[in-house]
Amino acid sequence: MDLLNKSEQKIAIIGAGVSGIAAANVWKKCGYNVTIYDASDKIGGQWNMTYPGVSLQNTAPQYQFSEFPWPFETDRHPTGEDVLKYLDAAVEVFDLEVKLGTKVTKMVTDESGWQLTFENGETSQFAYVVIATGQYPGGDEKRKPRFKNMDLYQGDIITNIDSKAVFKDKEVAVVGFGKTALDFATWSAEDAKSTKHIFRTPRWTIPDYLLGVDYTRPFFARFGSDMMTSWGHSTSVQKFLHNKLSFFVEGFWRFMASVFLFQHRRDAKLGSIDKSVLDVVMPPKSQFVADFRSASALAPRRYFEFIAHQKITPYRGEVSEFYEDGIVLSDGSKVEANLVCLCCGNEAPSYGFLPEEYAQHLNVNGGPSLYRHQIDPRIPNLGFAGYNHGFLHIALVEMGALWQIAAHEKSIQLPSQEEMLASAQRVTQWKMKHSSYESTFNIAVNTRYQQHLDILLQDIGVSQWRKLPNVFAEAFVRYDPTDYKGVVKEYLLQSEKRKAQGKVKHVMAVDA
Repeated sequence: MDLLNKSEQKIAIIGAGVSGIAAANVWKKCGYNVTIYDASDKIGGQWNMTYPGVSLQNTAPQYQFSEFPWPFETDRHPTGEDVLKYLDAAVEVFDLEVKLGTKVTKMVTDESGWQLTFENGETSQFAYVVIATGQYPGGDEKRKPRFKNMDLYQGDIITNIDSKAVFKDKEVAVVGFGKTALDFATWSAEDAKSTKHIFRTPRWTIPDYLLGVDYTRPFFARFGSDMMTSWGHSTSVQKFLHNKLSFFVEGFWRFMASVFLFQHRRDAKLGSIDKSVLDVVMPPKSQFVADFRSASALAPRRYFEFIAHQKITPYRGEVSEFYEDGIVLSDGSKVEANLVCLCCGNEAPSYGFLPEEYAQHLNVNGGPSLYRHQIDPRIPNLGFAGYNHGFLHIALVEMGALWQIAAHEKSIQLPSQEEMLASAQRVTQWKMKHSSYESTFNIAVNTRYQQHLDILLQDIGVSQWRKLPNVFAEAFVRYDPTDYKGVVKEYLLQSEKRKAQGKVKHVMAVDA
């Protein structure tokens, strides 16, 4: 497939959020005719729908395009406004064609790819389509479970906020233990009359600093990431470590759990307060690795302090029903509140614009189960961007897009459809067994990002060792998206070489 053929192939990216922008840029750099479509009138996807005051969980150095560093000063954890400003700048620098206010309502496949129908009735033909609508395409429509006697409740029930002022002088009950719940409980404690935090199971949260060290430094160097249990290991060293030295791996994570506990207690500013005051929000050590999932939350700066100093009252229990003045828990106890925040996550995405024969494969519990988190082999000429969400999200999307391009160009040899489906299902089963549940568990790689990135690069025939020849840096220096700068060029050179030699690269075997 030469460049002329590529430039004549139209590629549609559905979604103008960070994943859509990252994927579009890679497809364009590989010579394709790319257009991004978004139903919204703004670039940014979910970042246009977040609650006021939200900031990036990740740090700025780890949330950037590999070839486009932040062009302006920002906080360590950039605000939502700064992220949107950055994405606008990226679209301009990458010179991407973006059509806003253009909702895709129908997709029909044919021998040349896909015909897309838009809300205004217009149609257009594409050789390949990338769905980049995000893990939570419902936007600010959060999940709102129904409980008995909700209609009797005299207060307000919300799932999102327009301003922190909503908590002012209220008696607040926050339900859930994800990022939103932790943010809301912490903000409420600053201004509310009282704040109660209700959750079934406390989850491990990540301290921003561990003993004064940026938490990303030890965790996201290969030394730390190689210790992470995973459904696929990319090197013989990883396989040996987890198969033969599992006792060492388990000991390492027990030690890290102790460090986390120490840091959380330090952040709580306990003073003379008995440290057991935090027990209700501290999960067991055995749950530590399982909680490193897509929804893992960075601990808000003052959450544990507010718990320790009784500005937040925690309740470990399950909501049974409502009554006129608040919530009844499953043990019969009552929690009085005139404002209830239900922070119960989002539903998995749906795909009403796809033919039913294909949508049924994707509308499953936990989100689509995809081969390499990129494709469903039963659906031709369709890929997904951002469904390998993790701690190096943008690099994950970029490398995933390049993997899809290699598969589309038949530069790599994929297994049979049956083998790919079995592989995807194996990953699903692994996550269900080894990770704490979340509604979109299928469409994330979370802290297993390094193993996943390595496998994608090995699949397409590009070295995963991005810091060599500096062996020390390769092992002990944090990986950032900038380490993947130049990978597209390397792939194009390798692809042309294989083409000239009449060779096809077989993907890595990880399911044995």
